[in-house]
Amino acid sequence: MAPASPPARLSRRFAIAAAILTAAAMLLISIVSLWLIDRQREHANDLLQQREVAFHARTVGHNLEALSTRLADVAASPILANALVDSAGKETYLTPFLHGMRQMNGIPVQVLFTDFEGKAIADNGSAGFGPKEIAWLRERLASGVERPALHDGELFGVYLLRYSRTRTPEGALMYKVRLADLKPAPWAVLAPAGARPAAAHEIAAQVPLPPALAHLDLTLREDERRLANPLEAPAPQYLLIGAITAALALLVFLLAQRLAQGLTRDLRRLETFSASLGDAGVKHQRAPLAGSREVVSLAGAINRMLDRLYEQHAHLEAERRRFHQLSNNIPQLVWMAEPDGRIVWFNDRWYEFTGTAPGEFSNDDWQTLHDPNVLPEVMRRWRAAVAGGEPDQMTFPLRDADGRYHSFFCAITPLRDEGGRIMQWFGTATDVSQLEQAERAVRYSEERLQQGLVAARMAVWERDPFNGEVSFAANLHSVFGKSWSNVDELWELVHPDDRESMRETVDRAVREGGEYRATPRIHRADDGRLIWIDIRGRLGLAEDGRRTVVHAIAIDITERKHAEEALQLADQRKDEFLAMLAHELRNPLAPISSAADMLRIAYSGEPRVKQISEIVARQVAHMRHLVDDLLDVSRVTRGLVTIIHKPVDMRRVVSEAVEQSRPLLETRRHRFEVALPEQALTVDGDHTRLVQVAANLLNNAAKYTPEGGHIRVALDAHEGQARLTVRDNGTGIGPDLLPVVFDLFTQGSRTLDRTQGGLGLGLALVRKLVELHGGQVTASSPGQGQGSTFTVTLPLL
Repeated sequence: MAPASPPARLSRRFAIAAAILTAAAMLLISIVSLWLIDRQREHANDLLQQREVAFHARTVGHNLEALSTRLADVAASPILANALVDSAGKETYLTPFLHGMRQMNGIPVQVLFTDFEGKAIADNGSAGFGPKEIAWLRERLASGVERPALHDGELFGVYLLRYSRTRTPEGALMYKVRLADLKPAPWAVLAPAGARPAAAHEIAAQVPLPPALAHLDLTLREDERRLANPLEAPAPQYLLIGAITAALALLVFLLAQRLAQGLTRDLRRLETFSASLGDAGVKHQRAPLAGSREVVSLAGAINRMLDRLYEQHAHLEAERRRFHQLSNNIPQLVWMAEPDGRIVWFNDRWYEFTGTAPGEFSNDDWQTLHDPNVLPEVMRRWRAAVAGGEPDQMTFPLRDADGRYHSFFCAITPLRDEGGRIMQWFGTATDVSQLEQAERAVRYSEERLQQGLVAARMAVWERDPFNGEVSFAANLHSVFGKSWSNVDELWELVHPDDRESMRETVDRAVREGGEYRATPRIHRADDGRLIWIDIRGRLGLAEDGRRTVVHAIAIDITERKHAEEALQLADQRKDEFLAMLAHELRNPLAPISSAADMLRIAYSGEPRVKQISEIVARQVAHMRHLVDDLLDVSRVTRGLVTIIHKPVDMRRVVSEAVEQSRPLLETRRHRFEVALPEQALTVDGDHTRLVQVAANLLNNAAKYTPEGGHIRVALDAHEGQARLTVRDNGTGIGPDLLPVVFDLFTQGSRTLDRTQGGLGLGLALVRKLVELHGGQVTASSPGQGQGSTFTVTLPLL
């Protein structure tokens, strides 16, 4: 048998026990150290998460404060005040101004600018407001309350535009922000404090709100499980602790406390640094990246948070610079004052207007620019505004660098902090001199227009083509005997016989988007007189540029109608007189012609008597030609001439007309040229009357062409019509005579060599006969002495 093992020595047992105790101590020290480090890490993570949520809440509060301040500035802007009275400038300055506010601090904002009835004037181009939201706005306008509200996860607010001239709002600036756009993180919950209590795993922070939104009592809640843990779990340092414990086993109990303190020294230093945050500028504070990995990681997370704070600080500083740049570039004079009213800053426009440089103005020198007669009232209202802390608006004159006074509209507004204390005063002054001049010019122009409408017996109006409502009317009463607000009242005044045709004319113009003109008879509403009205209308855009309206004008043409009736009656009597004169002149011509023939036959051997009888016969023939023309013109103008429609070859017509006119052409020794087509040109007409037309044109050319002149007659087909052209190189037609050459009794100036007289009936008869055939006759001439051209066109069969 093997001998038994000797028992362990006491020293060995002690050594083993010591080793066990040392190992237990090492294990205990390791466990305690890890637990202490983990507790410190959890405490730091909790502290950082709470501060991160609080920081997010302050960011939301700052965004809402910036939004409230910016919109308040916009609501106080004179641009909106000007837009309430100057809608024509909407596309010039209002729309670009509002479109610049689609986002504020990166948060989308919907802005709507309305009038005192809640009707939209302009917006910033974002999604529109629904009927419920417009109803909420009108309720605020009616109650005069600007208290914002929350509905369906959206923040609604309104600024009522009030001015010194009225106690009720003259307009409103409504805005809407989604609470989801304000949340700093997707999982964050932004809601009123009483909506529901925070869950066990949620961290809640009260959102610091500006005074105007304080009643909303918003709370930001974030799930701590979704938040990042800046400090990671430390890797066990068992080997390091074991080595230190093995090497310092005898000192482990003495150095345990010191060792724990050494292990937590970095965390305590980091905690001390985090407690000192805010004592110096954010830009210069950085956590030292030294110590254990956990501490370095935690310090890096803190530094990243500080970097974000600095970026926001830099953004705010940039916003301040942009504000100064904007203030220096806008056309208004801008200044800022301390809470006690002491002005400390002017923009560049102020110095340009006053002709001074920065630093030349003391606190009270600005008073020297005011009119001494107005300054006391300005100072009284300024002091009252400062004492009461309320905004104010006023208009007063200011003297420029050249010593001239300009009228300015001034608006002053206090800028308050979260506690409602006034931090600064902000003021703007807009030069309204040109606006006042324009208003005076508009009033003067309107007066002149009204006087002109009355003098011209004219009225104008503008109506909606769908409901008939009249939105603008001028001088209706003087023309129609009353004014109206709906066009249906006009139809009641129209004569029943003219009403239906006028309605059809107007409706057709509205459907086709064109113009209309009608001359109905109207019964005046005041005295019942029957008058004639010339009404003209055109479809166009209303003043707002969006609605379609009918622009109409009416002129009282009763006197003109009476004059036309008198002229028609006189023309009818003239035609009757010409017919009677022609018949009365024709009766004695036959015996005179017979007597001349008898003298020529009875005294054929007497040269003197024969010569006299030939003169009488020739003049009687000329008189008969004139009388025939008078009879023809009289019959045509009275509609007594009938056209015998038959197919007529225009070549034959021209040939017969040339034969009739040839004696006159040969007598005056004219060079005569005729150009006829080879094929027949057939028209539907009266052969005799067409020969009369061509002969009259040839005779007219012969009369007005000097001896030896050139006359050319041409017949051809052109665009489905027979075209007869008579051209000469005679005296021509002056520009004053050319428009009326076809009127009755129209003649050119006679020359000494003109032996052929006339009454100016030939061309008038030509035009009327051609028109009876459905054709057209025109005349052209380069001018006096350059000949003339007459063209007759008739439709071909």
